[in-house]
Amino acid sequence: MSKNRTLNPNIASGRIDVLDKDEIFVFGSNLAGQHKGGAARAANMKFGAEWGVGVGLTGQAYAIPTMQGGVDTIRPYVDEFIEFAKAHTDLKFLVTRIGCGIAGFKDEEIAPLFTKAMSVNNIFLPKEFYDIIAAPYLAHCFYYGKNVPEDCGAHVGHMYEEYWVRFHFDESDYLMTETINFIKEGLGNFCADDGVPVSMKALLYNRFCHWGWYETPDTFRSWYESIGYTNVTKKQDTLLKNPKNKFNPLLMGAVLGDIVGSIYEFNPRKSTDIDLQDKRMDYTDDTIMTIAVADWILNDKKHTKKGLVTRMQEWGRKYPNPMGAYGGMFSQWLTSKNPKPYNSWGNGAAMRVAAVGFAFSTLEETLEVAKKSAEVTHNHPEGIKGAQATAAAIFMARTGCSKEDIRRYISENFGYDLNRTCDDIRPNYSFDGSCQGTVPESIIAFLDSKDYEDALRLCISLGGDADTMGAITGAIAGAYYGTMPYALHVFGMAKLPDDIKDVISKFDYNHGRMVSCYWRPPEYNAEEHIRKVQSGEIFI
Repeated sequence: MSKNRTLNPNIASGRIDVLDKDEIFVFGSNLAGQHKGGAARAANMKFGAEWGVGVGLTGQAYAIPTMQGGVDTIRPYVDEFIEFAKAHTDLKFLVTRIGCGIAGFKDEEIAPLFTKAMSVNNIFLPKEFYDIIAAPYLAHCFYYGKNVPEDCGAHVGHMYEEYWVRFHFDESDYLMTETINFIKEGLGNFCADDGVPVSMKALLYNRFCHWGWYETPDTFRSWYESIGYTNVTKKQDTLLKNPKNKFNPLLMGAVLGDIVGSIYEFNPRKSTDIDLQDKRMDYTDDTIMTIAVADWILNDKKHTKKGLVTRMQEWGRKYPNPMGAYGGMFSQWLTSKNPKPYNSWGNGAAMRVAAVGFAFSTLEETLEVAKKSAEVTHNHPEGIKGAQATAAAIFMARTGCSKEDIRRYISENFGYDLNRTCDDIRPNYSFDGSCQGTVPESIIAFLDSKDYEDALRLCISLGGDADTMGAITGAIAGAYYGTMPYALHVFGMAKLPDDIKDVISKFDYNHGRMVSCYWRPPEYNAEEHIRKVQSGEIFI
């Protein structure tokens, strides 16, 4: 690297005596090309600037006239120089403090003329110009441009802030596009008072959710809060890796609920004192059929009943003896060459519907596909109602509805009595395999809960069909709370065969970003926020 310049940022040395072969000395001149003093004299004496040429390239020097009037008269020549540099990428242009000597201008007057040069890789500005142009952006940085060594755990901060500064001078609309996408995800007001510009958060979000871990707005929020972005004492590995404390559930909300409930299906426990990681726990038929529905959604784009029947039979025959076993009628259905619905009102239609609740962008489509998913076996009105109510609760939970919104909608549209509590239900409740005797109680366990784990404990404590109710409650609670303990996720995944884990991974990848921010304030107005960003009212 030449001693005349540095990279990242591109800074020209304040003293240049000898040029490399590909370097050009950029100096302030007069239109007559009389290079009598200062940098102009050095350009003429050392670097081949021709006497009488006041504009453009001669030898290894490029002249920009600065003596013909005010700052506005210099601007066209600076713009012309920038375009010239773009067209000659084989050369490195070292800009001096043009106009700030004999011409009598101040750095603060001339530096802004070179703003467009900030994104041109082969232009190197004097440090005085760079600092002035970058100052409004460096003022919002915590690491880049500051005396904070990268080995203090600030590596990611340096990297993203450097790119963030560069993007402001890039001619593309990348930064604005990413910021608008960030706002549309519901994150425009997120940590608005922490001093980090919304566009810088947008870059971090893009890396977290799109380039790397393919997470959701909910888990980005948890991750961002956990790293303490403006705290330089954080370790580098904490900044670089997804913290191991929380995990977005999606399908695992239902699957883990099934696993946790597995040992209590025929051994009811009327207490919330429950170990959620008991080694005796395992997945049951509820998980297998949940995966079958997810597989159907992933691979049958028209969502045909025939496609669902095929997937359910394939998975059921592949795993014919799960913990807890299949019901009698369903077992016959799985092995039938011509399977038909058998008018069931059992809770099987509700326990397998989780993927439907996560996969669609409207409540209407969710209800339509939930009905279809039930009808291949549970075509009784109660069976269909149970599947639709569960899917609707999941959809509403993941799209920002409050618990009271969910309670009201399910009660009014499905006739379930949700004005009870788990304490009301527990004393007289026992195993019930019907939708009408399972789904309301499972939803109430979610409504009474304070987090995902609490929802599972409340559900199981009722003493009913624990694995199926766990799958129903777990899916809704996972959608609403958006996180489960990472250790709990690891425990559940360790119980599953690879093909089931593969479907979960593919489903999460395809549908994870559809999980909206449950914490989004109801008054959030994305369009107004975007307008303010585009108009400059909000600094990006």
